[in-house]
Amino acid sequence: MRTIKHILVAVDLMEDSSFVAKYAKLFAERLNATITVVYATPPLSQYFGLYLPQDTISKFHEDSEKGAIRELAKFVESNFAGADVVQRLANGHPQDVILGIAKESNADLIIMGTHSRRGVDRIMFGSVASHVVKLADIPVLTVRPEK
Repeated sequence: MRTIKHILVAVDLMEDSSFVAKYAKLFAERLNATITVVYATPPLSQYFGLYLPQDTISKFHEDSEKGAIRELAKFVESNFAGADVVQRLANGHPQDVILGIAKESNADLIIMGTHSRRGVDRIMFGSVASHVVKLADIPVLTVRPEK
């Protein structure tokens, strides 16, 4: 059985991820583990095909990234006060970012939320959580939002 000393917590700053933080904090406290909180900003490729000047896209992305850094810091401060936490922001598709940082940081466990998409939304957007569960080489704990 794997010893869990480093937990990667994937959050979505566009939605309430405090329910994920509760589990991560509990696990980290009980296992005396460190935490890396990661958020993926959308890749620039999602803007290709739009008829916008490149400098407009770059400025938007830069402003978006600054906002994400600020929001990630607020999230960590309000959900992990006093805990040993590293914050990571990376650009890319969420499943790729999560799996990449998990490997790079030698995480022992990934904790992330699910968003219960159904029907066409699930077909069109897939599920980040299901991709991570299928492709991760470490345990993944998925947490459903509280109702």
